[in-house]
Amino acid sequence: MLVVRGKLDNRQAIVNIGVQRFTPNFAGVEQTTPASSMPIASYRALLDTGAQRTCLTYRTIAAEKLQRHGKKFIKNVHDENVHSLFMVKFGFWCSEPETMGAQESGNSYFGLEDPVEVINIADNDRFDAIVGMDVLGMFDVDFTRTGDFQIKLG
Repeated sequence: MLVVRGKLDNRQAIVNIGVQRFTPNFAGVEQTTPASSMPIASYRALLDTGAQRTCLTYRTIAAEKLQRHGKKFIKNVHDENVHSLFMVKFGFWCSEPETMGAQESGNSYFGLEDPVEVINIADNDRFDAIVGMDVLGMFDVDFTRTGDFQIKLG
C-alpha cells in the first residue's frame, strides 16, 4: 500500500505533491505510439483539513504554465475574493514501506485518476500548495499526538 508519511513541522503537515497541466482529450482516437514520459515536479504542500479546496500559489501556477478556465468568488477565514480556477493532474510523492528493505529507499508517485480543480493563492515561504478536503476526503488520513501523520493512498 502506498503511504505518505511525515512529522508535523511547526504544527504544520507538509508533504510533497506533483501537479501537471490537465488538457482535455476530446478525440476518441486510440494512441498508436508509446506515450512519452513527462517529468513531474515536486512541490511542498500543506495538508489543511479546514480548507474545502486545493490551492496552488502564483509561483507554482506560473512554473507549470497553467491556464485559467474561469473565476469564482470564494470566502475564506481572512476575506472574500475572486480566485482563478485551474484544472490539474494531481498526485502525491510517497513510499512503499511494506516492500522496502532497510537499505532501500525510493519514491513512488500516486496520481489521482480524475483531474482536480484548484484555485490560486498568494506565494509564501513555507509551501507551494494547500491540499484541501476535496482531495484529502478521498483517503484515510491519520494524525497522532506524537506529531506523526500519514495518508493511506490505497
